[in-house]
Amino acid sequence: MICLSVSLLAWATISLDGNGNFRTKMESSNPALLEELAVNGQHPEFMFLGCSDSRVSEGTIFDALPGMLFAERNIANQFHEGDLNANAALSYAMEDLGVQHIIVMGHYGCGEWIFPLRKLYAESARPEIIEHRNAYPRGIKVPLPKLHDPVLRALVEENVKQTISNIVSSQLIVERYCNTTAAAVFIHGLVYDVENGEIINLDVSVGPPGIGIPPVPFHTL
Repeated sequence: MICLSVSLLAWATISLDGNGNFRTKMESSNPALLEELAVNGQHPEFMFLGCSDSRVSEGTIFDALPGMLFAERNIANQFHEGDLNANAALSYAMEDLGVQHIIVMGHYGCGEWIFPLRKLYAESARPEIIEHRNAYPRGIKVPLPKLHDPVLRALVEENVKQTISNIVSSQLIVERYCNTTAAAVFIHGLVYDVENGEIINLDVSVGPPGIGIPPVPFHTL
């Protein structure tokens, strides 16, 4: 009975209160937006590639209205050439929606000690990671670093950079950047701090050859 009560309370929070508040807010501040999006479709300028972590909701942390961000989320904000879902999302974002900016966002405090992060940990030349790696003899299981541990922050940042590298080397982006008549698409790397809500620019933006990269309005490390 207790579990049922808790479950019903959770549903009430997101369905009655949450959705009701959303509709009231939209009716007050943007009364025509939802109907306009329904009739005319979405035309976002941004694609968001982030983590599935419940603390990193793109609509919330950017205080974005519906229609502003096309999102692809997975564990630890990954992109790989063989990932059909991520490639389909990227292709649709560029070819059908005409997005101009792809945001790759990691977050400090990421609790996903998955293979790509372990691989980065084993191979990275970042001083913080090397120091931490050397503290554990080979064969000893390395525990997930804590929130403020420099090695975890370094891993999160390096993971964003690796994801950007994977996107840039993908067939979709290679072909887009070789097409001089195609609209420019820029890729940016950001990190979200779950402790204070701040967004940080890693200053690793990439764009088509010969085209200046627009400034990213978040402070760098």
